[in-house]
Amino acid sequence: MGTGDCFAIKFFSGTDTEPKFKMMIDAGCWSGTKERLSPYILNLKNYLGDHADVLIVTHEHKDHVHAFDVCEELFTDGNFHVGEIWMGWTENDKRGKVKEWKDDYGEKKKALGLASEKLKEAMATPEFKNQFSGNKDSEKAIGAREVFRGVLNGFADLHLSFDDEKKVYKGGLAGMDVVKKKITNKGIKYFKPGDIISDLGEAEGVKIYVLGPPQLYEDVKKEAGGEGESYDHNKQLRESGAFGAAVLNLDNNGTLNSNLCPFDEHYMEESVKDILPVPTEDKLKAQEDLAAIKTEYNNSDWRKIDFDWLYSAGSFALRMNGLTNNLSLAIAIEVDDGAKGKVMLFPGDAEFGSWASWHKIKWNNVDNNTEERLENGEKKNFTKDLLNRTVFYKVAHHLSHNGTAQRLGLEMMNHKDLTAMATLDYNVINDGWTTTMPNRAIIQELLNRTKGRLMIMNEDKLFFDFHDKIPMSEKVEEARLNMTNRERSNFLDNLEVTDEFIQYRIKF
Repeated sequence: MGTGDCFAIKFFSGTDTEPKFKMMIDAGCWSGTKERLSPYILNLKNYLGDHADVLIVTHEHKDHVHAFDVCEELFTDGNFHVGEIWMGWTENDKRGKVKEWKDDYGEKKKALGLASEKLKEAMATPEFKNQFSGNKDSEKAIGAREVFRGVLNGFADLHLSFDDEKKVYKGGLAGMDVVKKKITNKGIKYFKPGDIISDLGEAEGVKIYVLGPPQLYEDVKKEAGGEGESYDHNKQLRESGAFGAAVLNLDNNGTLNSNLCPFDEHYMEESVKDILPVPTEDKLKAQEDLAAIKTEYNNSDWRKIDFDWLYSAGSFALRMNGLTNNLSLAIAIEVDDGAKGKVMLFPGDAEFGSWASWHKIKWNNVDNNTEERLENGEKKNFTKDLLNRTVFYKVAHHLSHNGTAQRLGLEMMNHKDLTAMATLDYNVINDGWTTTMPNRAIIQELLNRTKGRLMIMNEDKLFFDFHDKIPMSEKVEEARLNMTNRERSNFLDNLEVTDEFIQYRIKF
């Protein structure tokens, strides 16, 4: 459908032609009307036989739930049936602390939406253009800010819904609301790290290990690690801290109200403070930042400060984005072949903080051949073992730099049969994402480890280099030359690519 996740998984046994279990993960894309997306959803329903035993929704971002919104009736018309719905523990609205956090986080989403609208209004004023008068590069400066406004609007669109007529903030994404309230009558199950699911109906020998979302604030807020932990960004992004304290302080006339501070001591990153312990040093830093912002902006008319605080919304949007990504329901699906099971990894859009937290999980009820096995005199890390046995990796966050951990992630995926699938399509994508997706270092690592068994949703317009001279398709095909004839034949025999889907069969 475009950049976004939508997967259907069927589990077969032996030579059976009917699946033992059917699973669906997300139904999203960056953008699309009902008319454009309906053929994809109809094809998906037909493939599943209008029934999924389990529907997993990883997290509340448009590129994971949009189709549930615009194609709602195709999921709720009575012809499509879902057994259970699975989500991460942070989506359990019946938990008081989760509801409090959702309300608080909703205010931040509102701030982001308002910033997008205010920036659009500001850039339409004569005062905005007058800032650049006399500058020989004024047109470029204005153009750059137009691009930024488009990117900011994209981030707002990714996180929240607006009333199209009133142009006011409505709340969370409509697609998630459809899933929670209209798709199944069998309820929703919420999972936390360390949970093990082994009852998949007739799909014997299949276990699902829940890796995320994390339960500690310090893990949720961590977007990237240090050298060797995360892959280098395609470019450096400028950090700024002015946005959070300023945007919701506008009164009806568009001026700053120094008496109101919606972020107060939980300024910016503190969005999960009510359900996750917040380190004291972070609170102190937030308070210091807030004090500095109040000093700088109180009693100032927002139109007289060169619109700078609105531009700092970019950093704020990135932090919100990272927090939501790290709340993805991340799972490892193990299929036991009677000896040592192979694994399929579906991490949603988990970023570094989530990946790192997986290695701290205290697994219970795993057999003695895994967690309790001694390796060089030390207990083996079961999460590492899962990664070592991964033969299919759904690449997190559309090949972005912080969507795949390096040392604690991809470098542990050393199985000789490793394949990977990435949901990236430049024909349907937020323009701002193209600076980070695809990350070239991750592409190179994946091509090396998979010998070219990397399936990208759409290679059109993708280049391996930064000068747009080496098409991605050529680099992928070059990597496939490293496969033996048998490996290449097996890969191509199990791969099917059409205009509507990419299908890959894994034999265990």
